[in-house]
Amino acid sequence: MSLHTVEPEIATGQTAALFTATHRALGVIPNLARVMANSPAVLKGYLGVVTTLSTEGTLPAQVRESIALLVAQENGSDYCLSVHAFRGTRTAGLSAAEATGARRGKADDPWAAAVLELAASTVRDRGTVADEQLTAARRAGLCDEQIVEVIAHVALNVFTNYLATAARVEVDWPLVRHTDWTNAPSARSAPSVRSAPRIRRTTDSTTKAITLPTSVQVLPLQHVSAAEAIAWHQVVQASTAHDLPGVPTPDLGQIQAQLTRPALGSRRLMWLATRTDGVPVGVASLRVFTSAGQEHLAELDLHVDPAHRRLGTGSLLLSAAVAACRAENRRSLIATAPADGPGEAFSGRRGFRRALALSHLVLRLDDTDGADLLRISEAEHPGYRLTGWTGTVPDGLAASFAAAKNAMNDAPVGDLDYGSVAWDADRVRAMAAVVADRGDTLLTVAAAHDSGAMAGYTEIVIPHGAPPRVQQYDTAVVPEHRGHGLGLWVKAAMANRLRAEHPGVTEIETDNADDNVHMLAVNHRLGFRPYRRTCELQLDLDLPST
Repeated sequence: MSLHTVEPEIATGQTAALFTATHRALGVIPNLARVMANSPAVLKGYLGVVTTLSTEGTLPAQVRESIALLVAQENGSDYCLSVHAFRGTRTAGLSAAEATGARRGKADDPWAAAVLELAASTVRDRGTVADEQLTAARRAGLCDEQIVEVIAHVALNVFTNYLATAARVEVDWPLVRHTDWTNAPSARSAPSVRSAPRIRRTTDSTTKAITLPTSVQVLPLQHVSAAEAIAWHQVVQASTAHDLPGVPTPDLGQIQAQLTRPALGSRRLMWLATRTDGVPVGVASLRVFTSAGQEHLAELDLHVDPAHRRLGTGSLLLSAAVAACRAENRRSLIATAPADGPGEAFSGRRGFRRALALSHLVLRLDDTDGADLLRISEAEHPGYRLTGWTGTVPDGLAASFAAAKNAMNDAPVGDLDYGSVAWDADRVRAMAAVVADRGDTLLTVAAAHDSGAMAGYTEIVIPHGAPPRVQQYDTAVVPEHRGHGLGLWVKAAMANRLRAEHPGVTEIETDNADDNVHMLAVNHRLGFRPYRRTCELQLDLDLPST
């Protein structure tokens, strides 16, 4: 009989707060933490000790994970072995060979080897460490402070091993068994937990087990192959169709360009989750911003095939992304999800908060009064004239256009820790190159002032393949030129341009922050109508990695 698990969805009070702290510290709320939550005092104490040892202790992450692997192997704890095999190789930097060696108490580095010898003696002899062992540890360079920490880590891992085994905790990490190699060291103190990865769902007093047909592995992608792009597209297509019915899904070419082409002011980290039989079940892409003013920020795009949800895949992907954020010293992780949908619920249970609400609107050009659009775009605005281009801004306008782009820095962003971006001529050219490199078409209409300054602009991107729906990019008016109707003017001119130059385009999709009252009024005046709602979610990475 297993112990009860406390589900985060129904947790309240101190337990809910502890789950939030658990997720912020670990990037996931593992099943073992859900068992610990039967006693909030135990969970609180465990988190406190782990956090303190990792942030104030002297042992590096690789050594801490090596101790955990050794102790889990000695105790035959498949659950903890699975946890630390994943964390050791994915977040602490151990190679697969080093992780396997740690399970045997071996390490190439003499100092780390001495640590493992001391840890092995501690766990095997139940703390009765011989004088010779202490002498050998000191001779290898360990001070008494480090010796105490080694023993503390052994004790902490013995606790989690025993609890995981006693509670029959279901393995919610990529499964590693203590019997995985021939001539493996024998487990000494406890039978192994059940090896098939399963997840319990608890409702009131009824417990139902859901058996996973196969375990899931999460693999980082360095150079995306054609097969991996196809797998990625398969997951995104299924996820989008389920969560956003009626929203056009990106085609394979768009997905491949997104994964393989460079982005502006950022680089991309990617993970693919598959079953052991190779079937793709989830994907995650982390955009790590590199521009000055946004070096604290990362943006996550995560999808799980609906047929494989609620089985831990999303949590594994999120854990990998959060670990990467911490390695990159990011303080904020943001993501977009349909408002009040499963993505927001999933994120909320894992410490994200809603930081910005967005309304998506669509202008259907076929249903729009063309004469009205023409009147707006042909109205006189003394001191201003319309100009436009396709792709890269003309050299003579690059500097003034870059100055206008900086007007986006005062756009409403709610509580998002979005930072700011400094635009110059090189950056606007680089942005156009990125759009062109992925096969999309960038259109710009701008209002130029008689002084030579760029007063306002609007941008549209036509995705590769010329689908009927195009995407609104930035629309901004420089502060000193506001109040002259320039935003309405350039957007109406863009709609007329699309009708004349791209007759296959029938819809424009845009999004506005709910508190961007002025731009919402402009869009409604042009005929944009509400379509769907999304939200920007933010995870504050204010706790150190453990």
